[in-house]
Amino acid sequence: MTEKQGRGGRRAAVVVGAAAVLAAGGITAAALLSGGDPAAANDSKSKPGATSEIEKTTLVQQEKVDGKLGFGGTYDVSAGGSGGGIYTSLPKEGQVVKQGQQLYSVNDRTVPLWRGDVPLWRKIASGMDKGSDVKIVEQNLRDLGFFKQVPDEKFNDATAAAIKKWQKALGVEQTGAIEVGDVVIMPSDIRMTKVDGTLGGPAQGKLGTASSTDRVVTVDMPVTKQSVAKTGGKVEVSLPGGKRAPGRVTSVGTVATKAEDDKGFGGSPPTVKVEVVLDDPNAVGTLDGAPVSVYFTSESKENVLAVPLNALLRLAEGGYGVELVQPDGSTKLVGVELGLFGNGKVEVTGAEIREGAKVRVAA
Repeated sequence: MTEKQGRGGRRAAVVVGAAAVLAAGGITAAALLSGGDPAAANDSKSKPGATSEIEKTTLVQQEKVDGKLGFGGTYDVSAGGSGGGIYTSLPKEGQVVKQGQQLYSVNDRTVPLWRGDVPLWRKIASGMDKGSDVKIVEQNLRDLGFFKQVPDEKFNDATAAAIKKWQKALGVEQTGAIEVGDVVIMPSDIRMTKVDGTLGGPAQGKLGTASSTDRVVTVDMPVTKQSVAKTGGKVEVSLPGGKRAPGRVTSVGTVATKAEDDKGFGGSPPTVKVEVVLDDPNAVGTLDGAPVSVYFTSESKENVLAVPLNALLRLAEGGYGVELVQPDGSTKLVGVELGLFGNGKVEVTGAEIREGAKVRVAA
């Protein structure tokens, strides 16, 4: 066998050998296996073939898990007050209601959405004892541009004046006081997912159900892959149409659940709930309930020298090598040590491996 034939044999061997190595590591070898006829690589001088530079880069190894795009949080929305009025307008399912906007109306009076951790439980008026509800009212009035001071728990003349300004803008009687049913307090802006109230019905009890306006991807993460999901960790979300959007992990469940099949037996492996938010919520438009894929980073390395997967050759004596292109156009087979796989490339190290050098790749 000539040296040229030996090189051809090595290239034929690497297609099988490297594919096996990559498969064992969970990395697809489709790109490597799609290379051309090994015999075409026999004469590297007369048929140089395709080449690629050894580059210094960051390699990222990712785990792909399916998820579902939706809206975060689930809230029960209740009508404030003790009844005595009827609904004269209601929100629509899917409607987004922001701070200060009308949520519904009672007896033709607007009831807006305000933000806060707890609902109002008493009338807010002059002479009342201090409390956290006063601070919630002042903070909302400040957010809406009616209160100029630093919110605190004390009701004073500035609080009453700000309430009157707000009431004037709302088009209601300027009393300087707020009754329990005058506003609805929620943790954030909301998106109505279900409306239980009836137009013309009594304004009391549960109005409906809402979510936040945050775009959230929910993932049922197999517990075998749970270690790659870390709160605050960066991810990529593959959206319908193929576009990828960056995001981050906001929560990782601690209780594993196991789905059952229709006969009551365990179906799929146990999973934990993982939630991801997108850096740019506008990237998904109005999509809701759409299937997506989430790519979690399992490992990454910066400033490594890497070559395409289809540059690898399985050496007859064992191990792997690449064909370095020489100044005269010939090639030299050199052994390399393999490191991290990712981004369709593999980290390589060796005595003759340097940034910018060219290697042969399968066509």
